[in-house]
Amino acid sequence: MITTETILSNVEYGVPSGNYDGSSQDWFSDSVQAANYYRGRGGLQTVTFRVTDLLARLRVEATLDSVAETAHWFEIYEYGDLITPLTDYHPVTLTGNFVWIRINVLGFDGGTIDSVTISY
Repeated sequence: MITTETILSNVEYGVPSGNYDGSSQDWFSDSVQAANYYRGRGGLQTVTFRVTDLLARLRVEATLDSVAETAHWFEIYEYGDLITPLTDYHPVTLTGNFVWIRINVLGFDGGTIDSVTISY
């Protein structure tokens, strides 16, 4: 059985949505369960980015801690840049016994994050 969780969905620059207040350039998504949350599900997970004219850097951050709110987070992948607007569908497979995953959005200065999902 494959599990898919949505990390971010339909976040447009300048429009408040979820943790984004409509004006901040740097912010975090909510945390979602990663593959090792269920112990024994393995260490492979695929994060898929769908973006339109995005001007931002999206860092995938993970933790091995069981409680997301007090966890020690570390970067495991970075996507996008702050110079060229990016329209893309980009899946990436990440290996690690991560318990939680989130997105750290940096320099959000335009475009739309259509979705970021994780599957395992």
